[in-house]
Amino acid sequence: MGANYQADWNSNCTLLVCAFPNTPKFRQVEADCGTIVSKEWILECYNQKKLVDIDSYLMHAGKPWRKGYISHKTSQEGSPPRKCPKVEKQSPSRPASFTSSKSKASNPSKEKFSPSELKKWAADDLKKTISWLESQEEKPEQSEIKQIAAEGILTCLQDAIDSLEQNQDIQQITEQWQCVPRVVEELAKLEGTKKVPASPSKKDLCKRAKACKKIYEEELGKLDNETREKTTQRAKDGRNKATSSDAAGYDSEETIEMTEEEIDLAYKSITS
Repeated sequence: MGANYQADWNSNCTLLVCAFPNTPKFRQVEADCGTIVSKEWILECYNQKKLVDIDSYLMHAGKPWRKGYISHKTSQEGSPPRKCPKVEKQSPSRPASFTSSKSKASNPSKEKFSPSELKKWAADDLKKTISWLESQEEKPEQSEIKQIAAEGILTCLQDAIDSLEQNQDIQQITEQWQCVPRVVEELAKLEGTKKVPASPSKKDLCKRAKACKKIYEEELGKLDNETREKTTQRAKDGRNKATSSDAAGYDSEETIEMTEEEIDLAYKSITS
């Protein structure tokens, strides 16, 4: 319909189209004072074949999403536009126990941030985030919850990377997110050792965070593929049982050649 889709929220985005509130990305855009609309807005635009006004689909009214646009709700109420929350830079408190134990080692983070450890963290973070999403009043659909959890983990990690690139502390990211991935917590702890000799700089931390994100992306993608393969296999097993039980009643001369797509459609029709 002429719109450009972005996988992640950035300065070029004008609207976040969201299925439900209180997701990690919803809070990210809300904190950035972005405008959020429900998915029904996209459907209505398609139905009417035109750009429909967003007022009745607003989930969060942020900065004007178009030049000269002012929300009718804001103008009717006569209240000034909502100011975006500013996050002040805070110096993180350094855990004494962590510092004293780690300062003795020559390279405290080498083993902690090993690929094998990061893969374990990714799996644990996915379970923890899914559990957190399921505990919310407005929870996502079961078929979407794993994807949303993975997306939230990677978004939080990207926030930490952005913060380091802007020479800011990761601690503020851990305060903004309600469900913080283990890797971000560990990076924040490592950042807290900056007064210790040979502690990593912001640049080194940023490089490490990017490497961590790459491993997280691979591991979360692998976990998602494994789930899909199991789901596909269960569907195939069910289809094979259905076809084998019915095969005895048919004459081979009446066999019809079908494409894989036609078989899937026929199976769905039978099971429904």
